[in-house]
Amino acid sequence: MKTDPHSLDKISRANLVLGAAITAVAGLLWGAGGMLAAGVGAALACVNFWAIARLGRRAVRRVEAGASSGQAVALAVGLMLKMTVLFGLVWVAVRVVKLQALPFALGISVFVFSILLVGLGGGANPSPNSADREAEA
Repeated sequence: MKTDPHSLDKISRANLVLGAAITAVAGLLWGAGGMLAAGVGAALACVNFWAIARLGRRAVRRVEAGASSGQAVALAVGLMLKMTVLFGLVWVAVRVVKLQALPFALGISVFVFSILLVGLGGGANPSPNSADREAEA
């Protein structure tokens, strides 16, 4: 089954919408501090997804162009660097800036909720002939 190339764009939009909603709800539940924490978490989630999508698209383009195995290593290094930066920013947000942990965790979880929402809503569409190919198999 082939994935709709626009699914990543749908997830990005869902990240923004859910991030705003979670930030508003956190403001109602925990006040300004919770709103700030959820907003920072949601912003990190959106930037994290953007980076993953960018690295993934670049990797797919390179593989389609006949990339070498060395370029696969470059992708792995890029992902490790991205995760290292993300972990560092989460640590700074919670331990140094002392953002409230629960609203921050809800904000950064936007990424997971967006993928689930788009996946359940039909974000990954099979190609028109996939049903015919599955019936032949």
